[in-house]
Amino acid sequence: MRKFVSDYWNSAPSSVGLPATPSESDRALAAIGTSIVWVSFVFVVFPNLDLMVSRWFASGGIFVLADDPFLRAVRDISRLAQPYLIGSMIVLIALQGLLPGRMRFCPPEKPLFVLLSFAAGPLFTVQTLKVLIGRVRPRDLVEFGGTMDFTPVWQFSAACSRNCSFPSGEASAAAASLSLLVLVPARLRRAAAIALSPCLLFVAFNRVIFGAHFLSDVVLGWLLTTFAMAWVWRWMDVHTEEKLWR
Repeated sequence: MRKFVSDYWNSAPSSVGLPATPSESDRALAAIGTSIVWVSFVFVVFPNLDLMVSRWFASGGIFVLADDPFLRAVRDISRLAQPYLIGSMIVLIALQGLLPGRMRFCPPEKPLFVLLSFAAGPLFTVQTLKVLIGRVRPRDLVEFGGTMDFTPVWQFSAACSRNCSFPSGEASAAAASLSLLVLVPARLRRAAAIALSPCLLFVAFNRVIFGAHFLSDVVLGWLLTTFAMAWVWRWMDVHTEEKLWR
């Protein structure tokens, strides 16, 4: 188990060590895919884990921290930052096209990787699964003052038709934000990842505290997005001249 965890964090493109060759990208995909299978297995076999964790933040059926000013500010900042982040990447790519000889500090492949990470994870993977799975959010359950029944992760449900719980879009966006590490100089990338990762993990887990998502929504939203990012990384590594890890 220790070796598996080490391989995951050293090979995943969203973590400290970014893969440098297609073979390393393949190992990253395998490690993250295995993580998705095992995490899903745990939550399917022990579905009460989701309810147990949600109950930690509920008092009398109410998620008491949902109105905490600091936690709400964290969520607002993370949500408001996303359009600016995506817009900045589009501007960088546009500047490369308009001023190709004067913008070499940031090759267009890097902001393109950031854009594709958000497209593959939060936009395509997450929104597709939300519609297909239809899982109800914790705060809508009978256990927490709502009217709906609990369904385990990956179980199809018709209880929710829009803006559903699984997987967490904001956890997915937090994971996709790790793609920004490609813009950091290689010598500083490890330190940047160590500083950035805890902040983004807190943004993701904040949704559990609010009663907006189950723990499995957040963990699998994160893992599914890192898997999509690893796939994008592998594809770009093969089809682009500029290597992302440089």
